[in-house]
Amino acid sequence: MEFNLAEKLAIVKAIDRVILADNKVANAEMAYLGQLMELLNFDSDFVEEARKFNVKQANGILENMGTAKKHSLAIILHEMAYADGEMDKEEIKVLFTVFENAGIKIEKSGNTLSVFDISDIYFKSSRHYIHSKDQNISESYSGEKRAIKIEPNIEGKKGYSVTSFFINGMSFLWGKKVEMSPKQMEVVQISNNKVLLRGYDDLNIKGEKHSNYSISIFHNHTEVEKIIIHHHNENIDVEYLK
Repeated sequence: MEFNLAEKLAIVKAIDRVILADNKVANAEMAYLGQLMELLNFDSDFVEEARKFNVKQANGILENMGTAKKHSLAIILHEMAYADGEMDKEEIKVLFTVFENAGIKIEKSGNTLSVFDISDIYFKSSRHYIHSKDQNISESYSGEKRAIKIEPNIEGKKGYSVTSFFINGMSFLWGKKVEMSPKQMEVVQISNNKVLLRGYDDLNIKGEKHSNYSISIFHNHTEVEKIIIHHHNENIDVEYLK
C-alpha cells in the first residue's frame, strides 16, 4: 500500500500516539516500529516532523483516505498496540479516538478491539468448487485438500504474498506441494465481511503476471469462512470451503 507524504505524516503521528499511550515503550513495540519504518520508508527525523503536525489536520487527512488505506491503518495501529502481547485501557482509548476521527468503523466488545487481520492467514480447505464463467458451469472437488497462505510480501514489497498448496495425497509425502506459486497482491476493496486483494505486476521482473489473479477473503470478523481465488486470464473462480 503506497501512501503520499501527508498521509505518512498523519499515520506516523497516530503510531507515535499509540506507542506513548501507556507511557512506556516495550522492546516488541520497538521491533515492530523498525519494521514499519522500513515498510513506510521513514526515519527518526520524520517522526519529529510528524509530532509537529497539527492534530486536526492529521485527522482530516486520515479521514479522507480510501477504504483500503484505512484498513491498512487499522491493522498497523492494532498490531502496534498489541506488539507487547497486551493492550491496556490507555492504548484502547487512543485507538478508539484515532479510528473515530479517521472515520474507521470499529466494534467494541468489553475492552477489546475487533480488527480482522489478513496478514497471517493459513486456511485449510476440505473441498473446493471450480466455477467456469465461459461455460457457466461449476464442478465440485473433495479429493485433495488445499491450503491458502496469506502473509506480508515475502519479497519485502508492498502488500501481501498469496500461495496455495496441496496438503495431502500419496505423491506429496515430503510435505506441501505448491498449487499456485506466491502472487504479490494488495488490498483494493473492503466490505463488512469481505476483503478483496488484487495482484500487481513488477515491471522489473519478467514472467507470470500477478495481475492475472485476485482473491476474495470472506470472514465473520473472527475467522475465515471461505476464500475464492479469481483466475482472470482463464476466466474461472476457485472457491475454497472449510
